[in-house]
This record gives sequence, structure tokens and C-alpha cells, in this order.
Amino acid sequence: TSGTGAGGDIRIRQRFDTYPRTEDGGFWHALSRQHQLWLDGMFMSMPFLVRYGKTFDDESYANDEATKQLLIYAKHLNDPATGLMWHAYDESGAQKWADPVTHHSSVLWCRAIGWFGMALIEVLEVLPHNHPHRKDLIAQVIQLSHAYAKYQDSGTGLWYQVVDKGGIAGNWLETSSSSMYTYTIHLAAQRGYISKKMHAVACKGYRGVLTQLSIDPEGQAHIANICGGTNVG
Repeated sequence: TSGTGAGGDIRIRQRFDTYPRTEDGGFWHALSRQHQLWLDGMFMSMPFLVRYGKTFDDESYANDEATKQLLIYAKHLNDPATGLMWHAYDESGAQKWADPVTHHSSVLWCRAIGWFGMALIEVLEVLPHNHPHRKDLIAQVIQLSHAYAKYQDSGTGLWYQVVDKGGIAGNWLETSSSSMYTYTIHLAAQRGYISKKMHAVACKGYRGVLTQLSIDPEGQAHIANICGGTNVG
């Protein structure tokens, strides 16, 4: 890495030292999202952190922090009923979308869950095999992969915007999350975290995603049915 690039990496790494956290140590999603954990944030930060640690001899901190964060988020956002994950958690309970008891949001939003699955996979690609929490991350991959398979649309191989409510009016098959779930299941099967038989689910998802791809007369690729940024609530 060039000097300028390395300097930028160091500043990002050092920001983790002072970044605000929930009482149990989870990084807030943003300074404007006080006391909140959003699944999306894990993909924004943890794959970078473990790669930084490996590149700049900071593995002890980076690997422990990354696994800690992913497991804190999973603790607050796992949905035992479906195996999927809620979009966000508000420690303060102040947000209108926060359940009064659990403080998590009420919608199983497709892409947020996809970001988290990919964050797990990307961290595991770097995390040493002897790390004490590696098995815990793999357990979360197994949980999500089987939940993805459960909710895959049998006709198209794609997944719905609200993952567990495929039959409700206004719900629709969404392409970016379908790509994410396909990627996560494929890598999980390839790395041996889940049964090789699950690769058939990934192949079906991949074929479904390809139906959303088109090329215009100028040779530009277009991918249909990708949702815009979706706020919690």
C-alpha cells in the first residue's frame, strides 16, 4: 500500500478506538444513529478491520474486535422463529420502530440480512482457523444459510424484499439480496461450513439472478428489481 493509502487505513483503524458503543460494546451504526445497531454496518466495517489487521500486524485486536462485534449484533438481532435477522436494534428503545421489550425492529428486510451474511463470510476468509470464536461465526453462517434456503422462492430461485412474507400484497422478488444469499450459500458450501448439497440452492439463486440481467443495444448491463436504500421502520 502506498504511504497515502496506508495513512488513510491507519486513520480508519484508529477511529474504532473512540467510536461510540452500546453498553455491551457494539459499535453504533452511525453518530446520527445513537445507541443503534444495524446489520448493514457490519459489512461496512468488519471485513476491512480483519484485512487491516492481517496487513499491518494488528491481528490480535482486529480479529477479536471483529468477532466480538458480529456476535453482539447476532445476539440482539437474531430471530429464533425464522433463523433470519432483524434489520436493527435500539438499545435506548426510543425509536418508534423499536419493540418495547426486545428493542429490535419488526421487519426482516432482505438486503440487511444479506450484508450480514457476507460480512460473516468475508471475516471467516481472513480469521485464523484456531481463533476461539471462529466456530461461533460458522454457526451463524449455518443458521442463515438454512434460513435463506427455507425462504427461497421455489419458482424463481429469488428472495422477497420482506423475506418471510412472500405471499403478502405489495411484496416482490429483490435481486441484490438474492445475489447476496447466493454468494453466501455458495462460499459456505465451498468452505465446508454447510453441506455440499446446499450448493444446489446457490445454483438456483444464481440462475434466478441471471433472469434479471439484460444488455441494452449499447452493450451496457442492467440488473432489474433492486430496492433502493431502505430505512428502518
